[in-house]
Amino acid sequence: MKFILDVLQNSGALMGVVTGLLIIAMVSAIKFLNMKKKLKEKEKTLGKARKKCRQVIDNTDEGIIIGKEFKFKFANKKACEIMGLSQGGDISGSLLDYIHPDDLNTMLDGYEKPMKPGNRKISFKLRLIKKDKSILWVHVRSIKVFWDDEPAELFFIKDITALKMMEQDLQQAQRMEAIGALSGGIAHDFNNILTTIIGNAEVALLDLSGQEPGKSEFEQIRESGYRARDLVRQILSISRQNAMDVQPLYLSPIIKEALKLLRSTLPKNIEIVENIDQKLDMVRADSIQMYQVFMNLCTNAKHAMEKEESPCLEVGLENVTLRSSGKEVSNNLKPGRYVKLSVRDNGIGIDPGIKDKIFKPYFTTKESVAGSGLGLATSLGIVKRFCGHLTFESENGKGACFIVYLPAYEMEEPSNGFVPEKNAPVKGEGKILFVDDEKEITIVSKKMLENIGFSVMAVNSGREALEYFARSPDFFDLMFTDMAMPEMTGEKLAKEVLRIRPGFPVIMCTGHSDTFDETKAKESGIMEYITKPYNLNILSVIALKYIKKSKAA
Repeated sequence: MKFILDVLQNSGALMGVVTGLLIIAMVSAIKFLNMKKKLKEKEKTLGKARKKCRQVIDNTDEGIIIGKEFKFKFANKKACEIMGLSQGGDISGSLLDYIHPDDLNTMLDGYEKPMKPGNRKISFKLRLIKKDKSILWVHVRSIKVFWDDEPAELFFIKDITALKMMEQDLQQAQRMEAIGALSGGIAHDFNNILTTIIGNAEVALLDLSGQEPGKSEFEQIRESGYRARDLVRQILSISRQNAMDVQPLYLSPIIKEALKLLRSTLPKNIEIVENIDQKLDMVRADSIQMYQVFMNLCTNAKHAMEKEESPCLEVGLENVTLRSSGKEVSNNLKPGRYVKLSVRDNGIGIDPGIKDKIFKPYFTTKESVAGSGLGLATSLGIVKRFCGHLTFESENGKGACFIVYLPAYEMEEPSNGFVPEKNAPVKGEGKILFVDDEKEITIVSKKMLENIGFSVMAVNSGREALEYFARSPDFFDLMFTDMAMPEMTGEKLAKEVLRIRPGFPVIMCTGHSDTFDETKAKESGIMEYITKPYNLNILSVIALKYIKKSKAA
């Protein structure tokens, strides 16, 4: 009986324990469910935060890359876009595989410096090689971070290719400006020298006739002087980017002159083959800009043949007639007569994958900074200005041929006053005051003009010329004066002369001037503005024209 009572007493206690345990279990379960719910809510909130963060990262203007020991660990959408990668599949391998070889040291310095005390952040510029082998400039900011609990590098990259090219263009413009200033001074002195050379050759030729000994030699001296004059004009026009002088012209003299320069500048192993027709139509273009187009195409061909054992540059110039059924006729060209310039090389050819890009500004396959990617784009722009078209034919590994089509120009009948430069000088008479501070020029000009009937007083000072003129203003029929002279410039001399005798024919001559041009000359009352070196024909035609007008008045 006592045993039963003890059991009942103990079972009551046991029931209490069980009940207590059940209550604890229920409370724990409720807390667990609450914790699970809160965890899900936190995971949901964290997921939203991750999504927002990813949106920010993928839509930022800067590429973001995380690298660990130069291995890709992460790249955002912008970084893949800049480097030409597809997100996911292409993000692998080493960062160094995308760095231009010449900029590897810059990258290594940018990787090591943040690891040093006090250098947590650093920035630098370098070139990247994209998957399509094109090159771009980027600005990089490097920051030391941890990734997966290990040291890593956080790179912010920004494409600055356009800015870099603008900087290069600005530097080039500054260089050209400096060259222009230098070439202007050289041109002035050089043209004075050429005036003396050409003038003396012409004076000598006036005394020679038929096949007398020395005649052909003096003719060659004169022709060489003309070539030197044209070369100076080309240098000045290129260095100063003068406004276009669009006029009817033949391309063959431009191409032949450029080929002479190319033969001395291209590598000696490049064979140059000329196929230039004798009878060519004229085109309307600017001679300097067409010279630039041709040199750009030849430079492009030279680069394409750098690895060839027997490089050959073939230049063609011919008249062609494009018909409506021909393959050349498209939206770019209409049927009709054209002058066709072709530049063919036997180099590496053009990869089919980049054929659509070669005329785009700044696109280049050259691995050095020397390749600006502007040569073909500039050439296409120039040709289009003259209503022409630039195209190409190429097979990968079999060379390329660039072709320029320019519409043929039908030359109008020459006007009555036209006298070709190399015709015989015109005979005349009249009293001329000739002023130039270069004694050699006054001597040879006096000889030239007196040989064909004019009476010439030659002086080497503006002040002296003014004194002679002021004593007897009606004595002279015409004055030729140099522009740049010490004490009194030709502009000031002309002003004083015209003040004394309004309407008096003054002809301004100059080797080169940055501050005085034909427009200013006309505004000052000066009749003509001619540049040195001039020849006897130019002087005689101008003298006769204005002396006749002066006497008629």
